[in-house]
Amino acid sequence: MTYRLGRTPMAYGACRFDSALFSNRWQLTQGKEVLAELQRVPSRHVSLLHLPGRVLVELRPSGWGTVVAYQGDAEVARVMRRSWWGRRWDLTGPGFACTLTSDPMPRRWSLRFGAERVAQLSGGLLSYNRLTVHTHVAVPVVSLALAWHVLARPWEAAAAPGALVPARAAYRVAGANG
Repeated sequence: MTYRLGRTPMAYGACRFDSALFSNRWQLTQGKEVLAELQRVPSRHVSLLHLPGRVLVELRPSGWGTVVAYQGDAEVARVMRRSWWGRRWDLTGPGFACTLTSDPMPRRWSLRFGAERVAQLSGGLLSYNRLTVHTHVAVPVVSLALAWHVLARPWEAAAAPGALVPARAAYRVAGANG
C-alpha cells in the first residue's frame, strides 16, 4: 500500500458533515472552519474529497465491500466491510488503523482503536444529511471521509460499480455463452 498525502489533515473534538436535502455536495466543518468539502459524482459512483491546499482525494468503490481513497494513482486509505450486515468496517491509512462499528442505538456509529472508542458519529433522524462527529483524539480527515462514504452512501460502498450491470445485458451475455 502506498501513501502520498504528506501531512494528513486531522479533526479533533466536535465537527460535522452537512448537506442540503438531495444535494451532492457536503462540507466537513469544525466551528466556522471548513476542514474538507465532499462531492458525490453519481455517474461515476465515486466521491471527491477536497482538502485544504488544493489536495484532491477520490473515494472509489473497489470490489465488494471496499472503498479506496486515491490521491492521483496512489492509494492513501481504504475501508473494508468486515461483517455480513455491514455493521463493522476496517479503516486503514498512513499512521492509522481503526474500526467503524455500529452502536446499538439507531443511526449511531463509533470509531475504535482496538476496543477503545475514539470517535462517535451520529446521523439525523431520517437521513445522514447531517452527520455529527465527536472525537476524543485527533482523527485523520480521510478516515472520517471514508466513514461518511460508508454511512451516507451505503449502496456505493457495498458493491463496485463494475458489478452494477443492467439485468438485460447480464441475461444477453449469459444467454450467448450458454
